[in-house]
Amino acid sequence: MPKYRFTTDDGKTFVRHDDTVDLPGEQAAADEAQRGLADLAQAKLPDGTHAVFRVAVEDEADEVVYQASLEFKGETREDMRLARRKNERKQH
Repeated sequence: MPKYRFTTDDGKTFVRHDDTVDLPGEQAAADEAQRGLADLAQAKLPDGTHAVFRVAVEDEADEVVYQASLEFKGETREDMRLARRKNERKQH
């Protein structure tokens, strides 16, 4: 069974995990990466109003076979009002 290694980045901490995971193939590795990305986001939020989470999967030859990212952006009512006003000024 092929072995895969995962790298994660939560915007503050970049981790290339040393351990490998046996998975049936690249699709299974991509599926695992997506679940891991969701878990990473859930573990790190809430922590501010903006975050970008990334994951990459490498095969045994250290070639990236899959990567994904997830961006979180939270806006308060006031943030949305300010953005709307800024856009209105640009249009005039």
